[in-house]
Amino acid sequence: MIRVEVCANSVKDCLIAQSLGAHRIELVSASYLGGLTPNLSVLDIILEKGVVIPIMAMVRPRGGGFCYSNLEKEQMFREAKELLKHGANGLVFGFLTENNEIDWPATEQMIELCNRYDAESVFHRAFDCASNPEYNIQRLIGLGCTRILTSGLASNVKRGAKLIKLFQEKYGQYIEILAGAGITSHNVEKILGKTGVEQIHGTFKKYMKDSTTNRDEVSFAYTDKGDYEEVDSEELMKVLASTRNYEIS
Repeated sequence: MIRVEVCANSVKDCLIAQSLGAHRIELVSASYLGGLTPNLSVLDIILEKGVVIPIMAMVRPRGGGFCYSNLEKEQMFREAKELLKHGANGLVFGFLTENNEIDWPATEQMIELCNRYDAESVFHRAFDCASNPEYNIQRLIGLGCTRILTSGLASNVKRGAKLIKLFQEKYGQYIEILAGAGITSHNVEKILGKTGVEQIHGTFKKYMKDSTTNRDEVSFAYTDKGDYEEVDSEELMKVLASTRNYEIS
């Protein structure tokens, strides 16, 4: 069975994902920045509303890259602990040094924190910005990391499919390889065929309108596609239908 993880920005996104049969949620805020740490109240409401599929909570204090100061790391670990206390089933994170190597002390500390709460640990697409990918996978396996989210070191999974396939074939029995970046209902079956992965990640989004975003010379728009993002039910249904019909070879 192909598992589908939905990147969710809101309570509504999570309810849509569960109702349509998604297998897992990555809970973030500000997905337009690549995803930041979500608010604890949002997580609380999601659980109160009866969402029971696993929720992986992002731990990321700002946009941009992944080389964090000691102060930012202090914030991240405090947020991480609170997310786990409030019921997150896992954490999504990534630490790099200024030389584009994985920050191993911080990574090990975060994985250990997840283990203490019997939670999953997910190294996100900071992996795609790091040097020495095979060494990194091997060491993440050694640390007991649950999963890696990757586009195969490329701008999207289509361009990185060959490397994702290598990761899956060589290391997939030791660590979960989650393919993400640019997966849609139009390409999902081709991506599955080219990579051999057993799980995919996507926003499957549409853009919504808010009449108060612009007025005269004042604008709070961040894109010309719309005013804010929401999981597109029709798109997610198409992706789920394609994955249900797909047979893993």
